[in-house]
Amino acid sequence: MSPRAAFAGVALAALLAGCSSHAPEAPDAVVSAWVEAFTTPFQGDGETGDLVIPAQAPCAGIALRATTDPGVCFQLSSAVDGEGRVGVDGLRAGAFCRDCELRTSVAATAGVFLLPAEAGRFEPETGLSLRFARVDCVTLTPLAAPDDRPTLRVAAQRIEAIPDQATIDLRFLVTKSSILFGDEDRQEALIAHLGQELASGGLLPRLVEVHALDVLPADVRFHAGDPAALSALIADAPPRAETTVDVVFGGCLLYDDPIFGPPSAVHGYTPRIPGGAGPADAVFMPGLDCFAGGPGPLDLPARAQAHFLAHELGHYLGLYHAVEEDGLTDQLEDTGPDNLMHSHPAQATAVGFSPSQGRSMRMHPAARPR
Repeated sequence: MSPRAAFAGVALAALLAGCSSHAPEAPDAVVSAWVEAFTTPFQGDGETGDLVIPAQAPCAGIALRATTDPGVCFQLSSAVDGEGRVGVDGLRAGAFCRDCELRTSVAATAGVFLLPAEAGRFEPETGLSLRFARVDCVTLTPLAAPDDRPTLRVAAQRIEAIPDQATIDLRFLVTKSSILFGDEDRQEALIAHLGQELASGGLLPRLVEVHALDVLPADVRFHAGDPAALSALIADAPPRAETTVDVVFGGCLLYDDPIFGPPSAVHGYTPRIPGGAGPADAVFMPGLDCFAGGPGPLDLPARAQAHFLAHELGHYLGLYHAVEEDGLTDQLEDTGPDNLMHSHPAQATAVGFSPSQGRSMRMHPAARPR
């Protein structure tokens, strides 16, 4: 096979014809908005060859969904538009690319990558040249000479336009350890408060289903390169619609970094920014109090629970922290410390989304126009 992976002719024609991620659903059939595009192996140096998408009609952006073998971690290592503007320019260590023009996260087995069109900065409709690269799942450092060469499969969809207002469909997966279990009034209150939290981003949450899960482990330990414990929580959940976001309530969530440890409890966790693919494709919220003397439900007011859930949904829909713990700020011009996506959303000033954040979230394929 040549270094440049082939782009299937039918898939290319469908993509360039303007297949919208916000197309209406067929009533009696499951229709995917994703168009299969590339299939290519990782090479001996850990990278794929160049994957090329030709120029096309103007659009708001392009979404990519990349999938490979279980237990393989990878990153987007290069993204250059048809005018030579560079979004991602090489291998990086860490869970996400901190200094790239387009910030992207490491994926474990699968991940969605959103490439927005920004006039004068990065315009994927002028064409794209992409490469992906292997990453060590423990250290999150580039894997330069792997022994195996798994296949990477990439699907794509054009984002025709970003709606001014959008609906997010949610499915709650609830265990008996969660205070939400069997309490419809509290579930409705949580959605109501969540709507208030998301309103500044132009988003309306809609609870489409509640499903009870089996008893889960008290402690759920995970890190960016190993979401296996999170994957296990939803392994037996029934299928859901492609644009529905799962929210899991249960267990004490402990981020267990194998390098920097010790484990730390979190108010919520999204395995990858943005969500939309992979075995742990959900937002995870704690159900047990990690600091209680004995096992017991985490008893948060519905408003506080909605605040943390809105923060995690921001991650799922593509937002990074407005301000990281080390002071690193995001790449949006209108965010700052008084923002819901601050790394510590519990602080009093961490409220609301900026216009740019709302636009970024509504670009996600799960955001449905209303």
